[in-house]
Amino acid sequence: MSARPLALIPILLLTALLGGCADLLPNRRPPPPTPHDLGWLPPPRPMVLGEIPVLAVEAPPWLNDPAVRYRRSGAGTTALQAYTDDYWVASPRELVLDRMQQALLTSSPTGPAAGNPRYRLEVRLLRFEQEQGAAKSEAVVALQAVLKEPRSRRQFIAPAIEARVTTGAGPEAAVRGLGEATDEAIRQLLTWIAQTQHGNPPATETGADLPATGPRLLPGFGAQP
Repeated sequence: MSARPLALIPILLLTALLGGCADLLPNRRPPPPTPHDLGWLPPPRPMVLGEIPVLAVEAPPWLNDPAVRYRRSGAGTTALQAYTDDYWVASPRELVLDRMQQALLTSSPTGPAAGNPRYRLEVRLLRFEQEQGAAKSEAVVALQAVLKEPRSRRQFIAPAIEARVTTGAGPEAAVRGLGEATDEAIRQLLTWIAQTQHGNPPATETGADLPATGPRLLPGFGAQP
């Protein structure tokens, strides 16, 4: 055998080695990020409301971007993190607003028609995240709400609303759990609205000491329509 063919053997071996290890080399693009919505969940059970209120939902700045957020219990409870390869198709504020509008539209009003609304519902989204613990993880959705009656200058402040759903680990479980927790929080809110409009509000009513210029807003309730 001549020297030239022998000199090609190392080159051929190196080519075969690199070809077999191609899947192990970081030369492939990562998969694209995955967008999520709240899923095709069954809508909340329809409520019989005195009236369908005008709705506004606001949220702090970190809930106005599409990140899917989580925090770990324990020493890192103040560290709010986001999954890198998953995101919402809209901000949590917009997702909750849309889901709440769906729930209100499926409810049965017994009072004035929608063209002449008497109530205004202002909701603030406080939490929309997954809590990761050593024993379990939970999806958490928390809301504040005020039902206002501008004509009489009365307002009804809802009790604290928080829904928790046990989830598995990872972004898909977080997304699914947050969808379920959103519906549970909306169910609690609609139950309170129905009770309030029918004269049995489990909440604080204010109005006697309101200024003549209009209803008093709680701090931070410059709600967005």
